[in-house]
Amino acid sequence: MTLGDLGELKQGPTLSRFLEPAGSEYRILQISNLRDLTVQPHEDDRKEFLDGPRAAEHAVQAGQILISLRGSALKAAVVEQDLPDTVVSNSLTTLVPRPDLADPYFLAALLNSAHMQQRVTPLFTGITVQGIPLAKFRKLAIHLPVLSEQQKLARVLRALAEYRRAVQGVLTLREEEIEAHLQPFVVQENV
Repeated sequence: MTLGDLGELKQGPTLSRFLEPAGSEYRILQISNLRDLTVQPHEDDRKEFLDGPRAAEHAVQAGQILISLRGSALKAAVVEQDLPDTVVSNSLTTLVPRPDLADPYFLAALLNSAHMQQRVTPLFTGITVQGIPLAKFRKLAIHLPVLSEQQKLARVLRALAEYRRAVQGVLTLREEEIEAHLQPFVVQENV
């Protein structure tokens, strides 16, 4: 089976074609929004005024897998809930997996795995901006366990990702605490 057999794969649009000063404001998701296994929108995400009907064709919806085929590594994450007025940039590819074939969390984990990274490394092309052509990515062969096994593995992988986020949150708080304790020891120059 190939990745193209799993569902609809579509490259993100060139949004400059949709710019419309009188249009609706849309959040633009980019590679930086792909964290662990899930898509994480941020307050400081890029926003643009776009032609609503044309942008709506590229709206982000729950269950989609957003994939970065650019850079030096493959990166994938699942959209957990509908994100109103949100579209993907052209740096992302969208996969809408067939629910009878593939669990989106399992697929995202598979695409992020070290084994898959090793498999796709030879597919990257380009000198200035490296990436995997969508046509080559679509033809990439994979083996999938039965759906029930994918779902079991996905539950474990999601729990691991949640644990990783919690630990990272604690580490961030500790780092901020240490920085606050160190600040009084830095002498500020009077200007």
